[in-house]
Amino acid sequence: MKLSISAQSHVGLVRTNNEDMVLIGTRQVRDEVYEVEIALSHDTPYVIALADGMGGHNAGEVASEETLKSLAEFVGTLPRGLSVEELTATFGQWIRATHTHLQQMGDADPACAGMGTTLVGMCLYEGRMYWMNCGDSRIYRMSGGELQQLSEDHSYERLTGRKDCPNVITNCVGCGESVYLDMYPILPTHGGDEEGTVYLLCSDGLTDLIPDEQLSRFLRADLTAPALVRAALGAGGRDNVSAVTVKVKNEE
Repeated sequence: MKLSISAQSHVGLVRTNNEDMVLIGTRQVRDEVYEVEIALSHDTPYVIALADGMGGHNAGEVASEETLKSLAEFVGTLPRGLSVEELTATFGQWIRATHTHLQQMGDADPACAGMGTTLVGMCLYEGRMYWMNCGDSRIYRMSGGELQQLSEDHSYERLTGRKDCPNVITNCVGCGESVYLDMYPILPTHGGDEEGTVYLLCSDGLTDLIPDEQLSRFLRADLTAPALVRAALGAGGRDNVSAVTVKVKNEE
């Protein structure tokens, strides 16, 4: 599988600290644009992820960085031959251990107390792509001209239908008594992840300002992460904003 990847994480126009972070393979991206084209091996797991941190001082920045650093190390040590059920269970064990690790960091350092982060991503394992989600960052798929949100927001609004508590999440890494991870194989469309299928990972700094209809137009026009981030900045940029586009290309 060959992927064309574009990523950007931006502080926005209002906040002074960027608590978002992006992971492309083992490369962490914050306050920069990163683009790469890569041919993936069936035998080597590969991860792309985005984390939107939260907490006082710089704690959200610490939470997102620690979580993505841990994720890269974890994916790099995945054993071969896991079934779908075994793989998702292993990821569940990892996120619970990371949740505990962040809480222990908070116990040891008052500046990090109460920190947490969302996590959304995709992982290629033995020729099959999976998506994962914890929180309200999102992953979309554009295929055949149609945009579909694969993840489900872990938010108070989605749980209750109430609109008066925007951006209140019900699940994240580091905060709360427990954590869980939605993780599923990406089901093929039109016979497979054909040439031109695009995935979008993004923080709520993008989706709070750019509606799905506009995202759909952007992706049909083959726009990549920097253009999406510029659109959010043009709409006010009131939060950190991060985006990753992943385009599937045929290997030549």
